[in-house]
Amino acid sequence: MEIKLPAQFIPSSLSKLKADLTASQYLDNVNVDFSPLSYSKPMSMLVAGSYFRRWISCRRNLGLHTTKSGISKKINAHSYLMHLGFFDYAGMTATGNKLGVAKGNTKYLPIREISRSELDEYMASTGESLINAIIFISDGLATILAGEDNRDVMRCFSYAIREVIRNALEHSTSNSCYICGQRWVDGQSEIAIIDEGCGIYESLSTAYELQEEDALDNAIKPGVTRTHSMSETENIYQNSGFGLYVLSELGNSFGWFCLGSGTKKLMCEDGEKEKTNLEYSGTFVGIHLYRQPRSFSGVLEDIISVGEDEAEGEGRQGVASKISKLV
Repeated sequence: MEIKLPAQFIPSSLSKLKADLTASQYLDNVNVDFSPLSYSKPMSMLVAGSYFRRWISCRRNLGLHTTKSGISKKINAHSYLMHLGFFDYAGMTATGNKLGVAKGNTKYLPIREISRSELDEYMASTGESLINAIIFISDGLATILAGEDNRDVMRCFSYAIREVIRNALEHSTSNSCYICGQRWVDGQSEIAIIDEGCGIYESLSTAYELQEEDALDNAIKPGVTRTHSMSETENIYQNSGFGLYVLSELGNSFGWFCLGSGTKKLMCEDGEKEKTNLEYSGTFVGIHLYRQPRSFSGVLEDIISVGEDEAEGEGRQGVASKISKLV
């Protein structure tokens, strides 16, 4: 059997890829043909790589034969994936850089693993708190994308990176997550993060009574967080449930926001929200900006103000945490 990749790693191509991998999971002698792939965006690339990693791991454990073909350094999309460490991340051997080799620049952030152990090492060496360790990492990664000269753009990127790292490491029960990003010459940018933890429904169901099909809608409401059922000590990130809400509003106003977990994918774009079927064990988040807010601090303040009113009106936490307002 042969699996032909889509022409692009974009949100709309993920369902077909997942279906093809599921259908071939237990078949012997499967080849993955990369030749059709000509374009890749960060979020969809991370999701596709996670699909492949778990698919390949299962097949290896079963002793099934798997090959790949059609990969060429002459194809820009393929050389890009090689450089970012995609094939290593996806569990495919001997193709391109190992994960973490590429360092990135003001145009792109290569695939990088953020682990709790990395944060612990920073805390041990500096005496800083866990949230300060996350801020230190997010500021560094944001500077790669924004450059040091544009502080407002850097703060926007840093906020997005910080919030998704906080959500991944606090809520997923996973000890690590993966992140990547790209900024294009036309001013568009995209940041994505992914984990392979328990998923949004399992996380929120510890604090709320809800149906699985409603989990994503609830996750982006202001003030919704499982940490309300935790003690102050357990709530290590001072999380008040405004992170995904703010990111979804930013994406909806200036580009798009995507959240996937369990059996659904939620897209927010042009003021609209669309939920479609897509299986993913864990959680992935992507925010794509067509343009940067002229005053990120002002936009963030407006979004949080509206969110606090909405949360209070619906009987949830009425005030965003101080760290959610920090830029």
